[in-house]
Amino acid sequence: MDQYCSECGGALDEKKFRCTQCGLIQDSFSYKSRVAASVMAISFGMFGAHRFYLGQWWGIIYLLFFWTYIPAIIGWVEGIVFLSTNQKNWNKKYNHGLSAGSESGRALLVLFVFVFIAIVGILAAVALPAYQDYTHRTKVTSALQVAKSTMPLVEDYAYENQRWPNTEDLSLDPVSDPLVGKLSVQEGAIVVTMSEKTNIEGYIAYVPTSDERGIEWSCKESTIAKRLLPAECRAD
Repeated sequence: MDQYCSECGGALDEKKFRCTQCGLIQDSFSYKSRVAASVMAISFGMFGAHRFYLGQWWGIIYLLFFWTYIPAIIGWVEGIVFLSTNQKNWNKKYNHGLSAGSESGRALLVLFVFVFIAIVGILAAVALPAYQDYTHRTKVTSALQVAKSTMPLVEDYAYENQRWPNTEDLSLDPVSDPLVGKLSVQEGAIVVTMSEKTNIEGYIAYVPTSDERGIEWSCKESTIAKRLLPAECRAD
């Protein structure tokens, strides 16, 4: 099917995107920015973003092996190669030899967009886990409070009976906190697990020891992740 220039109506060569009569670059031409391709390769090269941008279907290979991080390394190298490529040679290879003028303004815009996306991604990668840990630590506080409220019962029983109690020896109130799963006492040690809905594995364990000074408690045998425990419960 014959194609004609949208400006002068002259016949177009299907392999060219510039009218040979008036010199107009046709709307069907999609300019591939060297800087944009470079930023994509460096930022998202592991997913083959730059190859899809350049219209190369084999970018899917990057997607298939992104988990190996090899595509990420290749992307960095390709991004540097793109940036070091002469603009004339770049246009010859990816733009049919056509130039869309200076890339400076467009390059700055593309660079700003990708830098912004990268910053947001980095902040999200740091902030989300930190926020999740904060919410989990708040939930663990509920288990700590339940354990500490049980300590006087264990101490009173030990003083009166001269031995450490078990769960059946104490009149423990049912746990009303929905974040706490189970409370038990084993040879004086208070063990509190978290509710399943908290997705926090392990337990809080307060183990008593006695001497002439009285009863002291240690929670260093707790198995909940250290980062979620108060400093006093983290094993050395």
